[in-house]
Amino acid sequence: MAEQEHKNSGFFYKPSGVANEETRKWLPRDFDSKLITHSVKRNIDRKRTSIDHVHMVNNVPLFSWVELNLNELCNRKCAFCPRSGDYPNQNIHMDPGLAAAIALQLDELDFSGTVNISGTGEPLLTRNLLEIVKCFCDRQISIEIVTNGDKLKPALIKDLYSIGLSQLVVSMYDGPEQIDYFNNLFKECKIDKSKYTLRDRWYSEDEDFGLIYTNRTGAQKELKKAATRPCYYPHYALYIDWNGDVLLCCQDMYNRTVKFGNVAEKPIFDIWRDKRLSDFRNKLKNGQRCLSPCTNCDANGMLFGKNHAAKWQTI
Repeated sequence: MAEQEHKNSGFFYKPSGVANEETRKWLPRDFDSKLITHSVKRNIDRKRTSIDHVHMVNNVPLFSWVELNLNELCNRKCAFCPRSGDYPNQNIHMDPGLAAAIALQLDELDFSGTVNISGTGEPLLTRNLLEIVKCFCDRQISIEIVTNGDKLKPALIKDLYSIGLSQLVVSMYDGPEQIDYFNNLFKECKIDKSKYTLRDRWYSEDEDFGLIYTNRTGAQKELKKAATRPCYYPHYALYIDWNGDVLLCCQDMYNRTVKFGNVAEKPIFDIWRDKRLSDFRNKLKNGQRCLSPCTNCDANGMLFGKNHAAKWQTI
């Protein structure tokens, strides 16, 4: 999209004209002329300090971002999501006992990053959601939830924050009128604006739906040619599926092309040091997207993780 005036210009940030130096570093060549929403930029900035901090464990750079997929249910079928096609809705959920085991292992590793509940399903449809969130809050682990907001009610909001939830990130798909609706909802619950994030996602396909759009390693579309830029996802992020399987990254969460172990059967730290995962890191840091599913992925991969990649290179 060229940088022309358009109907939602008030909501957009124009990176090629006003980006700071840090933003320019992660903007790929084919992204320069596009627009990203202010909410995308704010959310990137909000997360950067936590994600880019490198905590070493036994001379290994520990992940700073843990993404949990708690269920396989969603009440929407967004055009940019594989659920708009044949990806199935399944009534399966992470067991609270598994969540507690994950929280325990993170605590033992002195994990200081963020646990992000999002994944392939709508988190607020998760059975035993409050119990799972509390597992992490009780161990003083920062935890946030990404939701479409459809199931948000005052009672649930109050319950989540009362047990220690750090942040709610609401993706708004219906229109600008949702801004006032959700602001008023959080105000009613006496939740400070610093404790929640509203993301505008109601834009058209020509506007990349208001997000940094990717092909989800082919789940959305096949690539004719592999990308050649570096990717730092496996340097800093750990993706854990509802059953405990560790996947390569959030971009492959629909295809689940490769798995590196299960946290119910093998310690998280051992999985993080898995030789196959290290092979991905060594190639991706140099822009070699030659292993599946990276051969069919157009994700940026450079928004976060540069500090972790640099540390991995010294090992």
